Amino acid sequence: MKPAFVLIAVLPLSVVTAACSKAGADSRSSRPYKVGVVDRGEVRVTVEETGVVDPERSIVVKSPISGVVQQLYVREGDRVQPGQALARILPDIAQANSLAQLRSEIERARIARDNARRDFDRAQALSAIGGITQSDLDQRRVAYEQAENQWRTAQDQLRLVQLSGVTAGDSGGGGAQWARIIAPTAGVVIARGVEEGETVVGGTSAFGGGTALFTIADLSTLIVKAAINEVDIGKVARGDHVALTVDAFPGDTAQGIVRLVPPAARQQERVRVFDVEVEVTGGQRFLRPGMTANVRISGPVRRDVVRVPVEAVLLQEGKPIVYKIGGSGPQPVAVTLGLSDLFYVELAGNDLAPGDSIALEDPVAAAERARNPARRR
Repeated sequence: MKPAFVLIAVLPLSVVTAACSKAGADSRSSRPYKVGVVDRGEVRVTVEETGVVDPERSIVVKSPISGVVQQLYVREGDRVQPGQALARILPDIAQANSLAQLRSEIERARIARDNARRDFDRAQALSAIGGITQSDLDQRRVAYEQAENQWRTAQDQLRLVQLSGVTAGDSGGGGAQWARIIAPTAGVVIARGVEEGETVVGGTSAFGGGTALFTIADLSTLIVKAAINEVDIGKVARGDHVALTVDAFPGDTAQGIVRLVPPAARQQERVRVFDVEVEVTGGQRFLRPGMTANVRISGPVRRDVVRVPVEAVLLQEGKPIVYKIGGSGPQPVAVTLGLSDLFYVELAGNDLAPGDSIALEDPVAAAERARNPARRR
């Protein structure tokens, strides 16, 4: 009976020992910080921003003269061809006087040229019989050539005005002058800045001035300009594929490609940004100039790399570290970082291995919060 008694006495002791070991394990697992693991997987870099849809090429049409809009022949949405009439402008008094003065100067130059030519012809006839000296003949030749040059100059000035659209015609009688505004290129009228009866200022009256009559755009090629933050510009490269969506058509996605990463940044609300240009390459049927587009740029992709969640990477004295959890607790390990996306960061070195347990927050700060619940807020 004695061996049976010993067995019964030993069995409760082993149970107590196992229970104590389990209690110790539970106390070690109840850490005040989140725990993760190093693994292998994919790091896919994406940059998300908003941009504005614009036509690649647009032209603002202005009147060459100041005056009043008499007629408009097109409106927004109309497709036009080169040379097509867009509007008709009646010049104001000052402009009409200038045009009349130009024609008067041409007529005076013509009369002076004809007189100089007759004088030169007579001088040639007299020179043939010795009636005048060679010096007198040369003077009359010079006078004729100068008069000819002045007449040609005045004609060239009128021709320039006519090329810019000013035409002589019967506008309500009296042979008044008027300007015929024509389309300089093919495209779609996306904006009309005036109405009939409005007064406009000529585009040649001042540098950069003049009233914008129409904006004509080539809608066959659209671009989206997105202001990318300087911290993300290293993730964007020419040729990257882009997905474009707009809030008005949430179910549709257009495709694009990065065609320009500018070499210099600009200041925007205390932040340095780069105006990246995206060319729309497909599915643009729902895009309209002026729309705000959601831009998702797909950057480089690394597959089967050692990675950690982004929240595991902390800074210690300006250098990245990850807390590795071992038998002696969490220990900081200096790491070399590679690519990162919204969820994971690539580890470029051999500092950690897949399967290692890591802290997903600062364990020191987490322990301090656990000791002082009032500081959790």
